[in-house]
Amino acid sequence: MRTLLSVLVLSGLLPCSAAEEQRKHWDESALTISRKCAECHRKEYDEWAGSDHAWAWRHPQAALDAEAFAGQRIKAHGMELEMQRDAAGVFQMRDVATGKVYTVGGVIGREPLVQYLLRWKDGGLQTPSAAWDVERKEWFDVFRDDALQQERGGATRKPGEWGHWTGRGMNWESQCAWCHMSGFQKNYDVATDTFKASWQEPGITCIQCHKVSATPDAEDGCLVARGDRKLTPEQHDDNCASCHARREELTGKFTVGDKFDEHFRLELPKVPGVFYPNGLQWEEDYSETSFRLHRMGRTGVTCYDCHDPHSGKVNKPTENDELCLQCHGTNKVVNGVLAPQVSHNKLCGGKAMPCIECHMPRMTYMGRDPRRDHGLHWPDPRMSIELGVPNACLNCHKDKDHQWCMEYLEKRYKEERMGKYRQRFRAAGHALQGKGSVQELLAAYKAEEIAAWRATLLGLMAEFPLTPEVQAVALGATQDPDALVRAAAVELLGGEAARKALADKTRSVRHAAGWKLFPNLPAGHPVLQEMLETATHQSDQPTGAMQLAMLASARGDAATADAQYRRAVERDPASAVARMDYAVFLAQQNRPVDALKQMLACAREHPQNAEVQYRLGLSLIEIGQYRPALRAMQKALKLDPQHAPAAEAARQLQNYIR
Repeated sequence: MRTLLSVLVLSGLLPCSAAEEQRKHWDESALTISRKCAECHRKEYDEWAGSDHAWAWRHPQAALDAEAFAGQRIKAHGMELEMQRDAAGVFQMRDVATGKVYTVGGVIGREPLVQYLLRWKDGGLQTPSAAWDVERKEWFDVFRDDALQQERGGATRKPGEWGHWTGRGMNWESQCAWCHMSGFQKNYDVATDTFKASWQEPGITCIQCHKVSATPDAEDGCLVARGDRKLTPEQHDDNCASCHARREELTGKFTVGDKFDEHFRLELPKVPGVFYPNGLQWEEDYSETSFRLHRMGRTGVTCYDCHDPHSGKVNKPTENDELCLQCHGTNKVVNGVLAPQVSHNKLCGGKAMPCIECHMPRMTYMGRDPRRDHGLHWPDPRMSIELGVPNACLNCHKDKDHQWCMEYLEKRYKEERMGKYRQRFRAAGHALQGKGSVQELLAAYKAEEIAAWRATLLGLMAEFPLTPEVQAVALGATQDPDALVRAAAVELLGGEAARKALADKTRSVRHAAGWKLFPNLPAGHPVLQEMLETATHQSDQPTGAMQLAMLASARGDAATADAQYRRAVERDPASAVARMDYAVFLAQQNRPVDALKQMLACAREHPQNAEVQYRLGLSLIEIGQYRPALRAMQKALKLDPQHAPAAEAARQLQNYIR
């Protein structure tokens, strides 16, 4: 029986090259909707067929995967794996030490690396850290080979931990699938702790970016209704961001045309480890945060101004700056943004250097995958010296240092131009380093034009006392047009500001307000219901279990709270936050011995964490172990001499023991 694809090829409706390409992906019969789109939009379909979106998911196939499963071995995640096929040709990974065999249930990616998903006991799939380098034709550990992991002392990721390949952090259904399958639903059953995932089409297909209807248009038969065929620039970006963003998922119900902030909470550079102080990505942020931190990110410029929506490729060459110069060579307002005339295309000793090499430097993730930063930063060696941020100049000038770069650039551009954005970077950097001031953050906030940066600066103010000036600024921010800023202001203020925000038009803001007020919200409050829906949606992860525990504890359901706290700790036994919060709950339930057990386990996992030692000391006090408690407080002070609560507790313990 011929497939629709073969019919299209034979009739000349689809070129053979596209058909051949498509046969490499998956069974064409799975593309029930996208094949219909191809009948009228064969050019777009053909372009999409060769895109990374089309390769976002496939089943293992002999033609594509046999080479990777020819008996090679790789040490990854603390185990040695052998790649093999059984007598029936099924692709497998075998644990050499135990002999246990795991079956490959799916494949993602095509270059520079391919990852293989393994079937798991809960009915879902797990993502091992062993990946196949298609160019070098070798297996490697995506964490061991990651330069960022090495910079931080290497990845721990031991068996039993959240981030180990057998843990919840590497679960396909929960962590990955929504951005690799069209119309995906994880269908997690909390009672049985299993997944019964479903999707409409494999990979990222037409339906993920177009609002497809079950009923064709009466006039032209199109599955996209006429009123849904043209999205606003913001809708375009929100649709891309639903996958291309590091974010907290609030609903699992985002559809084409929805607002991003209604369904997600975007990660901002207000905590160390994900971004550098200037917003340059450190860990993978999937582009959206970086883009929002630049003024183009919310002023009419869209992903499609640079990327073809179907092929995913840039729509003009970058080697000769044609892509950038389509706007920046005009000195005109384009999509609401003034694109100034480029003045430095011959910056490096008279040699032309593509714009993206300086303004969109690459960072390598997963060991072998270089990706460009979308924050469009100015290289600023002075900030590299002061704050430790990377300097793109040294990507080429490897024999030079930050000082040389700084002198060169400041001689050319003068201090006034180079220093335009330093106020925000210094304020954020000093706060993240623990040596900033609220006045520095306030000054940067008042001068800030970009909403994502205003939200970041407000978030950093949370580490300082809520002075009248901070309160006044935050109150004004509750009326900001951007949901990121309003949410940050609500989290900073709480109280009456949070109560008013319960009626905010955007779910992410209501969500932030609800967590400030949830112990006092009446049962049945609509925002409380939204929070419960989010926690339930996330309940396959320790964060969701923690949220369910907190909500249960607030309504006096100690049994449910205890069960959910235990579930959170089981799913991430190395989490200091989960164990400390569970210990507090147990102490409140008059179970000090059980609380101490949690803190002892926490201290074993985090011996160099001052806050953990302080909380351990409190648990020891609860059972009358004052001398061990004093030792714990003294250790906390040794680790952090500025830990004021530990200092006060140590002083009182010393007086009591005497």
